[in-house]
Amino acid sequence: MQNRKLIFISIIILVLTTSLACLGFGSRSINEDDISEIVEGIAEEVVDIAEEVEEEILSDEEEGDTPPAEVTEEAESDSTGGFQELVMLDNNIWIQEETTVFISFFFENPNSDLIFEDVDYTVYLYDANGNEIGSDYSFVRWIFPNQTFGIVFNYYLSEDDPAVDSVTIDWEYDGTIEPDGFTYPFSIDDTVFWPDEYYPMVTGRINNNNPETYTEIRVNIICYNSAGNIVGGGYSYLDFIPGEDYMGFIDYVDAFDEVASIEVYPTFTYSSEYIEGNDFWTDISILNDNFYEGPYGSVYGGLIVQNNAEYPLEDSIVYVTFYDDAGHVTTTGYVDIDMLLPGETVGVSPWVTSLPENAVTTEYDILVLPGERLTDYELTENPFTVTSANVTGDYDNYVTATVTNNYSKDVTEVNVYALIYNTDGQIIGGGYDWSEAIPSNGSTDVEIWVSYSSDEVPDTFDVWVLPSYWTEFE
Repeated sequence: MQNRKLIFISIIILVLTTSLACLGFGSRSINEDDISEIVEGIAEEVVDIAEEVEEEILSDEEEGDTPPAEVTEEAESDSTGGFQELVMLDNNIWIQEETTVFISFFFENPNSDLIFEDVDYTVYLYDANGNEIGSDYSFVRWIFPNQTFGIVFNYYLSEDDPAVDSVTIDWEYDGTIEPDGFTYPFSIDDTVFWPDEYYPMVTGRINNNNPETYTEIRVNIICYNSAGNIVGGGYSYLDFIPGEDYMGFIDYVDAFDEVASIEVYPTFTYSSEYIEGNDFWTDISILNDNFYEGPYGSVYGGLIVQNNAEYPLEDSIVYVTFYDDAGHVTTTGYVDIDMLLPGETVGVSPWVTSLPENAVTTEYDILVLPGERLTDYELTENPFTVTSANVTGDYDNYVTATVTNNYSKDVTEVNVYALIYNTDGQIIGGGYDWSEAIPSNGSTDVEIWVSYSSDEVPDTFDVWVLPSYWTEFE
C-alpha cells in the first residue's frame, strides 16, 4: 500500500532525532571528539536502516505488494509538484435515525494525469465511551483525474446497540495508473426527487459516453437542502449501461430534511466488465411487448424475446425504463433470463419498482442485454414440453402447468414462465416459477403466480419451459 515507505522513513527520522537530542540533554559535557564519534555512529546507523528499507521495498515489489514501477516514479515526483495525494474532503456527514446510520463523504483526485486505483475504505462507528459499535468495508475501483467523487454508505444497527457518538473513516489505495485514453464515461441527466413521507425516491438517467457497454455499476445518490447541506441519499446498482447510450435508474433514499438538489455518482465495481462493439445486441430480439399502469400506482405487463444466436445464451438481462409525459423516468423493471436455447422464445414479466407518489407512467423503452454464448452446453434443442395448463386460483391469479421431460437424462429443475393476455390479445401480466426434479420421460406440475391489474380480465395465456442456471443433468 502507499503508506509503507512513510513508516520506514519515520524510523530513520526518529533515530536521528533521538540521537541529536542526546547532544543537548545530558549530565556531562561533550567535547569535539565525542561529537565526532556520535555523528559517525548516527551516520552508520542511518546507512544500515536505509539499506534495510531498500531491501524491504525491493522484496515487496517482487511480491507484488506495491504499485508498478511507473506509479513509484510518479510518487517520487512529489518534490517537483507533479504528484498529489488522494484527498478525503472535509464535507462529510453522518446521521442516525433509529437503527439506521447514514454516512456520506467525498474523495478528490487533484492530479490531471493519474487515476487512483482500488481505493478501499472502512467506516467505524463508536459510542460515547469510545467503544467500537461496528464497522464495514467497501471500495471505489477508480477515481479519475481531477474527479471529486461522492460516496453514500448505510450501516444498520441492532436494537441493542448503543447510540452512535462518532464515525471515522480509514482508507488507502493500491496505486495509480495513467489514463491511457480511459476516461470517466458517465454523466447524469434529468434527476428528479419524488417526496414521500415514508419512501422518498430519486430517478434519473445515466449516460455512458464511451462506446463500450459496462456492467455492474454502483450508483451513489446524495441529496442537499436549499442551503447546500447534505440531508440524505442512497445507492443502488445497474446491471448494465449500453455504450454511447443511457440507462434510467430509480432508488429509494433517506431524506432527513427538504431536498432541493441531487448529485449522482456512478462508479465501477470489482464485478464490472466491459463489452466492445455492438454486434452482440442482435443475439436477442423482442417479438411482442405491452406495459401499462394499473389503478393503484403499479405497472404491469410483459414481453416475448427470441434467441437469434446459434448458441445457448446464459444470463440475459431485460431492463425496462418507464417515463411520464415530460420524459422524466418514473420507474424501472428488470428480469433475468437464466438460459435461452438457440431459436427459442420465452415470455417474461419483469419485476417493476412501485411508482413514486403522484408519478404517472405513459411511455417505456426496453433494452435486452444478451447473455454469454455457451459453446459447450448440454442442450442445443429444448426437450421440455407443456402437456397441459390452465388458469387456477380464486382470482384467476395462477397458471398450473404439467411439464414433461423428454430428455434421456433426469433433470434437477427447470424454469417455467407464463404470460396472460386480455381479449384484445395484449399482454397484461405474467410470472415464473421453477419445478422440482423431473426424471427422464417423467412429468411434474408447476403452479405459477401471475401478476396483472385488477381491472383487466384474463382471456388466454402462454407457458414456456427452459433450463435454468441451476439445472443439472443426471
